[in-house]
Amino acid sequence: MAKWSWRGKALNTKDSSHHTEAVHIPGGSIVRELVFGANDGLVAAFAVASGVNGAGVKSEVILIAGLAELIGGTISMALGAYLSTKSQIEYYRGEMNRETYEVDNFPEVERQEIRDIYRTKGFTGEILETVISHITSDKKRWVDIMMQEELGLSLDFTVSPLKSAVATGGAYTFGAFMPIVPYLLMNPASGLIASAILTLSVLFGVGAAKTAVTGKNPWRSGLESVIIGGLAATATFIVGKLFFFR
Repeated sequence: MAKWSWRGKALNTKDSSHHTEAVHIPGGSIVRELVFGANDGLVAAFAVASGVNGAGVKSEVILIAGLAELIGGTISMALGAYLSTKSQIEYYRGEMNRETYEVDNFPEVERQEIRDIYRTKGFTGEILETVISHITSDKKRWVDIMMQEELGLSLDFTVSPLKSAVATGGAYTFGAFMPIVPYLLMNPASGLIASAILTLSVLFGVGAAKTAVTGKNPWRSGLESVIIGGLAATATFIVGKLFFFR
């Protein structure tokens, strides 16, 4: 049975039967938007609610502050995601138009650039010229490769500005709602404890969930999210106590 190694692990032909492209999860960009939005909402709302709680106010005041942060944060995050994705697409298309113009008007210069790129990758002689001939025989392929290899640009056209905005804003709303839920039913003291438990639990879940795309250790990723959220909330709670001490 044939054997080889991958990442220091001995493999054989039996292992290769389990290889499938299904492990490469599509939609990574949307997962990133969802995780980013939810994580930001959790940390921001938890920090605000904890800070206001530290001022020694009623649950109603904490709820108002938390809801104000949720609404403002959701609008800001959704708008930011929309404009960011839109700007990225516009920039990519602008550079693509420039590359297309150069291929149309300076084909020999662009062909030499392709040749230089693939020569640095180790291609030489007849193989190199075959590769160049294949690439430059199709203008779209030629431009796409110039975008990737010369400019280092790529774009996921499956994620539209609107889709990015909805995903980020929706995830932020979900995340920001978690820390303030306990204050609907509890007094500030009990609400703070319940809010901390709920928020840190969801933070861990969000941090662990993103490893479906990143491939990192879910426990480590989850704990990192918990630590960051906990530090933010602790800092704002202390600030609330110091500046509104009674």
